[in-house]
Amino acid sequence: MKASKHDWDADDWLGRCAWCGRRIPEDQEVFGLSMKFRPGMARPEWAGTVQPLRLVVSGKTIPMLVVSEDSPAKRAGHDAYFQVCSESCGQQLQPALRNEIELGDVLSQLGGEE
Repeated sequence: MKASKHDWDADDWLGRCAWCGRRIPEDQEVFGLSMKFRPGMARPEWAGTVQPLRLVVSGKTIPMLVVSEDSPAKRAGHDAYFQVCSESCGQQLQPALRNEIELGDVLSQLGGEE
């Protein structure tokens, strides 16, 4: 049976670029972007796992590495990371994440109007 595009294999995505999806060789350096969740948005069950993050504006689902609660990254204020294969992919991922945040802001404002 062929896997659907909605199947999610966290182990497979651990070795791929979050933006282009290319498999990253083990001997290649990787780059990363960090993210902080909005208050109330963190899910304790996600800690220490890879989760799919749907980018509505870009039409992509990307792997989000959620830090564990006791990690140095968490103490430094980071909730999640995105692994990318190059600076170019990182430069494309940053505005895509900003677009999603802006979309969320607009939708929350619309939902809050009475």
